Amino acid sequence: MPTPALTPPTSLAAWLGKKWAMVALIFAFTVAVLPNLTVRSFVWEEGTNAELARDISVRGDLIAPAIYGKRRVKKPPLMPCLIASVAYLTGEVNEWSARLPAMAAVLITALVLLQFTRRFASQRAALFAAGCFVFCPLVLRKITIAETDTIVTALVFGAFVVWWGAKGQIGAGRALACGTLLAAAAMAKGPQPIAYFALGIGGHLVARKKWGEFVQLVLVLIIPAAAIFAWVYAVYHPGDLSVWLDDMRLTSRTSIAIYLTDRGRFGGTFLLDLLPAILLTPFFWMKRKQCVDEEKRALWEMLLWYAGAATLALFFWPGANTRYAMPAAPAIAMMAGLAFDDLWQLRHLVTRLAISLLAGLMVYQFVLVCIVMPVFAARFGASRTAGFAIAQAVGQSVPVFNVGGPNPNQLFYVSRPIRWIEREEALQLKTPAWLVLAPWELKWIKSHHPDYFFGEAIQTTSGPGLIAVRIGPVQNGGRSWP
Repeated sequence: MPTPALTPPTSLAAWLGKKWAMVALIFAFTVAVLPNLTVRSFVWEEGTNAELARDISVRGDLIAPAIYGKRRVKKPPLMPCLIASVAYLTGEVNEWSARLPAMAAVLITALVLLQFTRRFASQRAALFAAGCFVFCPLVLRKITIAETDTIVTALVFGAFVVWWGAKGQIGAGRALACGTLLAAAAMAKGPQPIAYFALGIGGHLVARKKWGEFVQLVLVLIIPAAAIFAWVYAVYHPGDLSVWLDDMRLTSRTSIAIYLTDRGRFGGTFLLDLLPAILLTPFFWMKRKQCVDEEKRALWEMLLWYAGAATLALFFWPGANTRYAMPAAPAIAMMAGLAFDDLWQLRHLVTRLAISLLAGLMVYQFVLVCIVMPVFAARFGASRTAGFAIAQAVGQSVPVFNVGGPNPNQLFYVSRPIRWIEREEALQLKTPAWLVLAPWELKWIKSHHPDYFFGEAIQTTSGPGLIAVRIGPVQNGGRSWP
């Protein structure tokens, strides 16, 4: 009896068979970030970026947006501009529109990492590398946070991949692409992240004495440098330089003991933040020495330079936080992927440990977003609750001032115009107003202005523990409002 012919797979099944790693990665990412995304209210710098995006939407100032009436030029405004662009499509600035650019940056980086690693290793190893990036503690802390770190990581690592694809023949198109990606990274966080590309590629080229490509690198770096200088020229006011130097930790002064303790903490935290990929990097180093394929050897050396040179500089940089080293994360994850295949075949203990850690981190994230956050919704939404309490208290009658702020994580949820003033400016108020401020700021104002009448204070428990209090000048021994 003739054997019946096998039914050919459908086009979709064939595509899924070839792209199973990509499908699995997108599915894991979706489950890890989308459930209960808006349960958590704004934290860290999210409120600042969201308020700046609101200002861009209202005033249209893309270069120097303001927050509560004061220009904010601590760093270039790419992140607020991206949020405002998403909000233009969705209709408003909220947790979704604010967080979408950062989340998309993580997914894009992971997909690029998956495809790039698959050129030199198995699909299984490439998926492991992408998983190591998405679910390492360093990225998990920022995976749904509307801040610049994940966007900078995507742009700088993207420039690295574009440069590598040239294989020594950097044409005008690739040079422009690299420069544009780096300029966008500079517009997100300033010149600091460019060090990963500049020191990584530059160190590799100098070590290999490729002076012609080094000149090309310098020409590429002119593009982000020009973008930064153009922005500085456009926004500079007297006093801005000190703000920028402080943001780059160039004005910090600490004792030797504090410096050494802080740097030791950086080193230990960095290693923990890059688990499980960091476990396989010693084997990557040993495999690099045994590699006879010149193309692979050049790539591996470049990965080491890219991940190591700027990270080493950060290790000695006063006040540097491990999140500044996030651009190294995809490179270290790729190293782990390139070492994975050999260790998998040897059934090495470190491979089992790395896979177990990766699985544990994935389960942790899934449990966090699907179980813990809904159960403890009040705690995760504390900033929102505080903002709503302030909004209910201040009503619509008199102006609202944020003293000594800004405090946007709470005040984002107050649907009223708010002006940010310093406490000295609060002493100049002549009409009734609401002040939103920290307890010590209120104590200082009371001690310096006995001519004010202070109403009953409403205190929140979120973030800095803000107080909303109504004030007005005392007139004829009484209050100035009904």
